[in-house]
Order: sequence, then C-alpha cells, then structure tokens
Amino acid sequence: MTQIEFARQFSHADVLLSQGRYKQAEDILDRLVATGFEDNDLFRMLAVAKMGLKKYDQAEELCRMVISRNPNEAFAFYILANLRSHDRNFGEALGNLSEAIRIDPSNTNFHAFHANILLHTKDFEKALSAADRSLSLDAENTDGLNARASALIGLNRGDEAFETISKSLASDPNNSDTHANMGWGLLHQGMSDKALVHFRSALKEEPMNEFARSGMMEAMKAKFPVYRYFLVVMLWLGKLKGANQWGVIIGSYILFRILFTLAESVSWLQPFLYPIIGLMVLFFISTWIFSPLMNLYLLSNNYGRLMLNDQQKSSARWVGISLLASVFGFLIYFFIYQNDGILSASFFLFVLMIPLGSMNNPQLNKNRTRLNWAAISIAVIVIVDSVIAIAHNTFMSSYYLFL
Repeated sequence: MTQIEFARQFSHADVLLSQGRYKQAEDILDRLVATGFEDNDLFRMLAVAKMGLKKYDQAEELCRMVISRNPNEAFAFYILANLRSHDRNFGEALGNLSEAIRIDPSNTNFHAFHANILLHTKDFEKALSAADRSLSLDAENTDGLNARASALIGLNRGDEAFETISKSLASDPNNSDTHANMGWGLLHQGMSDKALVHFRSALKEEPMNEFARSGMMEAMKAKFPVYRYFLVVMLWLGKLKGANQWGVIIGSYILFRILFTLAESVSWLQPFLYPIIGLMVLFFISTWIFSPLMNLYLLSNNYGRLMLNDQQKSSARWVGISLLASVFGFLIYFFIYQNDGILSASFFLFVLMIPLGSMNNPQLNKNRTRLNWAAISIAVIVIVDSVIAIAHNTFMSSYYLFL
C-alpha cells in the first residue's frame, strides 16, 4: 500500500468515526494495522471504533498498548475513562480522566466528560464546576452546556438549567442530546407534553439515543396523571445520593410504623390514619411494579412498543402474566370456589410482580443475570407452594407440611 493510499484510507476512517459508522471504520483500520504500520493515532482510532462496537476488552487492550508506548497519551486515558464509566466503575473512570486532564488540561471535552461522570455519582456541585471549566475553554461546547444544565437540575436550579439548555439549542438546534436534556428537565417539572416534543426531536436526529428513548417512554407513561406525579417523586428521589435515599426509605418506614401503632392505639384516629397508611403502602408497592405495569401499557401501544427494549418487553410480559393470573385467582376464590390455597396463590402471584418487574433493571449484565435467577427461583417456590396449598386447601404449604 502506497503512502498516499494509506493516508487516504486513514482520513476516510476518521470521517467514518465522526459519523458513528464504527464497523466500516474498524474494517479500514484493521487493514491499515495489518500493513505493519505502527502509529499511536492509528491505534487510538481503532480503540474508538472497538468501543463504538462494544468490543470493550479489545478497546482497552489497544489503549493500554498506546499508553505503554507513550505514557502521556491523554486521549488513551480518556477512552479508558469511557470504558470504566460504561462498567459503572466511576472511581476508576475518574482516576483515568484525571490523568487525561493532567496531561491535557485545555481539552474542553475532557472537562465535559468529567462533569458527566460526576452527574452519575450525583456530585452535582462538583459536576457544575467541571462543566463550567469546560465552558471556560469553549463557551459553546454542547457537552459542557448539557452537563451544566443537568447539574443545575440536580441542584434544583431549574430556571438556570433551562437558560443553559436554551443557549445550547441556540448554538446547535439539531443536537439530539440537548433536546433530550430539555425533555428530562421538563419531566422534572411535571410538563410531560412539552417534554414529548423535545424527545421526538432528539430521536428524529439520533434514533439510537438511549437517553432520549428512555425519556420518551417516561413522557408517554406520564400522560396518566397518577404516573406523572409518581414520576416527579421518583425523579426527586433519583437526585439523592445512596445514603440519602436510604434515609428517606428508612424514615418513611419509621413514619409508617408510628402511624400504624397510633391508629391501633387510638381508635378515633383510625378513619384519618388508615387512608394515609393505605396510600403509603400503595406507594411503596408502586415503586416496584408501577413502571413495568406502564411498560405493559406501552407494549399494547403500536408506537410505545418501539420504545421498549427487549428486557423491558420481557419484564412487561411476565408482569402481565402474573397480574392476570392473580386477578383470575381472586375471581375464582370470591365467586366460584373458596379454597384457601387459591387465595394464597392469588396473593403471592400479585407479589411476584415485584421481582418479575425489576429483574431486568440493573444496567450491568452480571447483575441482571443474578436478578433473573433470583426471580426464577422465587417464581418456582410460589408455584410449588401454591400447588401444595391448593391440593390441601390451606393458605400456605408449610401449614400442611409442618403442622
């Protein structure tokens, strides 16, 4: 291969990468590597192509090779930070990105990505600072503007967030991520109809934008008023760090126990407290099953079905089967045949919606696999217990086996 032809193909691969056509770029770059030419620029580009094709191990191997050849290759550390962020190993991601920034502190994209990682860890103040550093280097950097807006939303500074997003849209009106960011900001404010407009614009520009797709799903489900308010609460909880989330959960449980004890002790308060207790129980249950139930609604909608990924469709179908079987069992018990085993089976089939609805929630495959096996195990136990209980007309099989 002549030097001119090599340069032409190298330039073509660079264009393909900028267009997100990773497979074509990979094919060209693999051919160039096969010529025996060794250059860090070539290996970096190939690492980007491998990462775009989700060949993460190969991408990391290329980055490690680049760094071993030149420890001051900032972009290689940047790619490693992306890989660790994908694994949700944000500690290592921040470490690699800090090294990239140390080597090249004037790279606005590094600071913007730093802000995005901090958004994942819910360090909103630090994320805002990182985004501002990015914008101090390039005031129109779209990633920096979007990160700044997300940080402001996390800090409950909605007006400033929308001002930042509007500036980003003025700079790049067709940017998919910016429209998605605006949509999520509107969802936080409970304005689902306006959010839908921006999510549609985002998906029109970039049909595979996961951030926009998930937002579009939530906006469609938020057409139901009850879910709209539920979503606002869940988005608020989502902005809290893990320790604070547990504080809210534990505090809510303590409040529930206090109200229940008070209702049991003071009879004249029962008409006031029991409805509150009932709403709290309903909300606790809804945090597990509301979203998959709404996914079941989307599954029955021609357009909504396109928004669901395979895991969400699977969870929705299993939740639907569990709910249908539960309702069918209750109808049999109350109107046809009063068998205590049928009553218990109906109750546990309803509860089974919780593991079935959440088994595909984890983003990491290994965690999702574990939760799938846990859900299957619980389902098997429920089925076996129900068969024994129905056969012996007892509420639970243990009543028959151990009494």
